[in-house]
Amino acid sequence: MPPAPSIEEETESETFELVEPAPAAAEEFAKEFDVNRLSVEEQELHRRANRVAKVSMQDIKMLRPEQVRLGRENRDLCIRLKDDIEKAHREYDRRFRPIMGHPVDYFYRWLVEILADGDPHALGEYPYSTPARHH
Repeated sequence: MPPAPSIEEETESETFELVEPAPAAAEEFAKEFDVNRLSVEEQELHRRANRVAKVSMQDIKMLRPEQVRLGRENRDLCIRLKDDIEKAHREYDRRFRPIMGHPVDYFYRWLVEILADGDPHALGEYPYSTPARHH
């Protein structure tokens, strides 16, 4: 049996952009939120969370190209790819729980960007609640 694929951990500095929270739920907190004001450890968690979310979505896209295409067309990616998305989200939640209350959602950002090709409506119903509520 071949070894399970591993998630790439980068040691060099990586630039990333924070996802802007939706105005409703996290507006007040988000105005004050700046990743650069966090501890070095929390900044590193944000960098890694961003990377892991991106790689997870790239893996799903690579492993299930036909389902991704159909999900975009039918605007039901979260239902069509439910098992893969849930598995990736469980791992993301387990590894990055300490920053899950921050008003950014890298998982959602890369789900939209990579799987939905930039169209949040292609997701259908996003099943996870976060401080960075998306509409």
